[in-house]
Amino acid sequence: MFGRLQALVELAAKTGELRRVFIWGSFVTTKPEPKDIDVLLIMDEGFEVDQIARPSRVVFDSVRAKLLFESDVFWARATIGEEVLRLWLDTYQVSRAFRKRGIVELEPL
Repeated sequence: MFGRLQALVELAAKTGELRRVFIWGSFVTTKPEPKDIDVLLIMDEGFEVDQIARPSRVVFDSVRAKLLFESDVFWARATIGEEVLRLWLDTYQVSRAFRKRGIVELEPL
């Protein structure tokens, strides 16, 4: 799973517009075999999927990203601001069982 995450982040970084990466869910727990990777990518303000190289577009296509990387990829432009980002992260920090769980911010490549 780590290799899939690394490949996903590398493709997003190749756009030159990746600013922040957050992961959560079973991948950041002690679960021995996480089923998938939950990822939030924060991109530059002017980011447009149709203007990036075709190989990187797979990251921003939820169905293809799920199949290729076993990942649920969410993304937003940096223009969402810190307040909305915090609300988003607070929402995903609560599990389906209504327990708080960790969220990890990675340093982009």
